[in-house]
Amino acid sequence: MLIVDTILKPDRFGGIGLFSATRLPKGSLIWIHNPIVDITVTPEQYEALAPTFQALLDKHAYPRDYKAYDGVIEYNADNARFMNHSSRPNTYQDDRRVFTARDVQPGEELTCNYLFFDPRCDVSWNEEPSMNLDAPTG
Repeated sequence: MLIVDTILKPDRFGGIGLFSATRLPKGSLIWIHNPIVDITVTPEQYEALAPTFQALLDKHAYPRDYKAYDGVIEYNADNARFMNHSSRPNTYQDDRRVFTARDVQPGEELTCNYLFFDPRCDVSWNEEPSMNLDAPTG
């Protein structure tokens, strides 16, 4: 669940991105896991959903625990689902929290590295050079 003010705007890829509405100093906590907003969906629940909602989950959900890879996904019901990938993100995360990796200015897009929480994610479309996932980011 986002705990900072954000806005949605067009991103550089022609989609929608999540942008900070305020200045966020390095190390600011911006997201915490909240089971009311961050919805867990089992494979059985997914199969019971209408195809239109499955398509939404296919686009915006991610594995709850990629190490277990039990097919359970998580869907952010707030605007956090619009945070886009960057190989040089301005956020980093631990188990259930997301922080700013550097100062973020008002109007700047908030980005994360999808490979941190889903190493199987296809980011081949991204034109940025890859980063070393073992390197510290925070």
